[in-house]
Amino acid sequence: MSTHKLLNVIGLVTIVSVIIYFMAYNHEYSKDKIISGLIFYLAATVIYFLFVYLYHKSKQGQKLVLYGLGIITLILIFLLLG
Repeated sequence: MSTHKLLNVIGLVTIVSVIIYFMAYNHEYSKDKIISGLIFYLAATVIYFLFVYLYHKSKQGQKLVLYGLGIITLILIFLLLG
């Protein structure tokens, strides 16, 4: 199995497991929290698949993914410290 296919399988398994988790524990969360959690995971999965696609497309895509991950890291650090 190629790396590209493996990363796609990991992404699919992740989103399916999150959906199953929210279905199994829906009694512990309000409807708003479930919806916001699913939206967050869907957005994160879209970004993940976009990065996987760009990374395997070209060298320029690899640089773009590197810069994108750097920006996401800086945003997370800012949010954690701010």
